[in-house]
Amino acid sequence: MELYQIKTFVVVAEEGNMTRAAKRLHASQSTISLHIKSLEDEFGLRLFLRTPRGMQPTSDGNALLDRARAVLDSVEALESEARNRKGELSGVARVGLQTSSIYLRTPQLISCIKENFPGLTLHLVQMPTWSILADLAARKLDGGFFYSNCPPKDINCILLEKTVLHVVGPAAWKDRMENAGWEDLSKLDWIWTPEECSFNVKLKETFSARGLDVSKVMIADSEETHNALVKSGNGITVMRGDEAAEGVNNGSFYIWPGGHIEIGMYFGFPHNKDGDPLVRALIDCVEKVWNKA
Repeated sequence: MELYQIKTFVVVAEEGNMTRAAKRLHASQSTISLHIKSLEDEFGLRLFLRTPRGMQPTSDGNALLDRARAVLDSVEALESEARNRKGELSGVARVGLQTSSIYLRTPQLISCIKENFPGLTLHLVQMPTWSILADLAARKLDGGFFYSNCPPKDINCILLEKTVLHVVGPAAWKDRMENAGWEDLSKLDWIWTPEECSFNVKLKETFSARGLDVSKVMIADSEETHNALVKSGNGITVMRGDEAAEGVNNGSFYIWPGGHIEIGMYFGFPHNKDGDPLVRALIDCVEKVWNKA
């Protein structure tokens, strides 16, 4: 049994799909299949069933999965101890960004890393919040920024701020929005967010608490698309204060004056990795640039 076979076993179980597992492991599907078959032959057990929904662990596979993860955790702990003893930190840290790098203070983060950990390289990956949360739980990322209404249970995280979200419409809709209440807003055309999005959850709570249904004319999963759709007069949405103010300044947006909602901005990292020197370096620098140190 080899360590790479154990890692393949865990990744296939987490992804539930050979193509995604191969992409994550930077290997061919035939190589992934060979790893799984070799483990099954060595154990004398069937680890997966191929189903229309993908690769599903068998009962034996599920029984062995936690132990396989424990093996990988032990290897990570060994690598972490080696980095500690080496003294100077080096390597690549993968960090997920769910929104504007300027808003996330990424330039300041990079400067802090360069100054304090010159051997550490940042690999910045742009992706939506729900993908960042999944990749942190699966340990594909070393850290990541995300919005959430409450701290997730399957990762560790730090609350950086309560982000203010404004209801924003096209500048030409000022007369329709200026004296509107929540009930009036609910009847306007809304550019909504996907089910997985924390903005979606917060908006549902806000309208449901008032017994209101919303007129949703479209769903878009990126802030850039929301901005473009509002500018072109397709409807209203919610967006961060800095984005809303920029749109007002260039004559594209109108900010509803009747209130706002708030959502948590977090920096997260995998469970039990806050002692890893690489992750610790990220946490230290994030806390410095967000004034949490």
